Amino acid sequence: MWYFRSPQVIFGEDSLSFLETLSIKKAVIVTDKNIRRAGLVDIVKGNMPDTEILIVDDIPEEPKYRDMAKHLDDINNFSPEYFISIGGGSVIDSSKILFFKYERPDLEFYDVTPLVKLNLRKKSHLIAIPTTSGTGSECTWAAMVSDEMEVRKDELASPEIMPDYAILDPQMVKSLPKAQTINTATDAITHAIEGYTSRWSNPYSDAMAEKAIDLIIPSIVKLVKNPENMELRNNIHIGASMAGLSFSNSQIGLAHALGHSLGAIFHVVHGKSVGVVLPNVIRFNYDSVREKYNRLNNIIPEEYREKTLDQSIVHIFRDIGQATRVSEAGLDEKTFNANLDKLVNLASESTGIITNPADAGMDDIRNLFISSW
Repeated sequence: MWYFRSPQVIFGEDSLSFLETLSIKKAVIVTDKNIRRAGLVDIVKGNMPDTEILIVDDIPEEPKYRDMAKHLDDINNFSPEYFISIGGGSVIDSSKILFFKYERPDLEFYDVTPLVKLNLRKKSHLIAIPTTSGTGSECTWAAMVSDEMEVRKDELASPEIMPDYAILDPQMVKSLPKAQTINTATDAITHAIEGYTSRWSNPYSDAMAEKAIDLIIPSIVKLVKNPENMELRNNIHIGASMAGLSFSNSQIGLAHALGHSLGAIFHVVHGKSVGVVLPNVIRFNYDSVREKYNRLNNIIPEEYREKTLDQSIVHIFRDIGQATRVSEAGLDEKTFNANLDKLVNLASESTGIITNPADAGMDDIRNLFISSW
């Protein structure tokens, strides 16, 4: 028996006005300093004129458990009805964990697992408002948290931490900087490809992945040359959420296993960290999912399409200015080689190894890192 899980998705122009229909009395807004300075929090608050609000605005790019734990007393004293995340993947993931700990102070962070019945939503609900177009976190039941003791990124997951509502308002990504636009779109493309070819893929996740590729790829290539085009931004914003729904209902693969490892050790931006290994991961998997890769490749417009999907991805990434090799991500080769064992070990612990379409042992992972340099 399978499930397709999704938040209620509100999308398109003026979708933030949905907030008024909820008549929220008290809400915690989870965000970061940059988002607040950019005025995006004020835009959201403008749609909640009668709501009492507590703002948590210090979520870092790579949140650690202590970054969230320090806010729990204030949140418990405030007693919110809703948690509203305004930000990218790190902010949305943090709000999921804060929501969990508010609902279940008796449990530990590591209890966020599909194997534990959490019984959440006794006191509050969760809304995600993404300000980037790529992580898909607004539509997933996973959260990435940096474990500073183990120097790794923990993949916490439970269907119960999926947001109740995902609000995709294009005005929230209108001023997204070029580098973030490219990196988050790269992440979304990787989500769609890996969700589509996961061992747990299904007709619902496949449909989301195909449409995500159809929306994102032609739009991102045009958007980097015409960043004011709101139709293109809206296409990517919606496509990214579809890619999130795809992998959330099927699972990630090797590109994310390797990318999370690069991010944990070298702090490479997530979209870039998965993008630099994606072409080689596709080549590694090709014999296992050739028909599916070819189907995705045929969705790509002819002007960007090469003979195989990995070649098309390299073409597209180069067009948009994205790195296609680890060596292009600002790393030193000597340091990379010195940490190769750590990279391999961390990647081997990812759930992406289990659901990747081709079996991958330690030697395969090592060779993928080396060939991606």
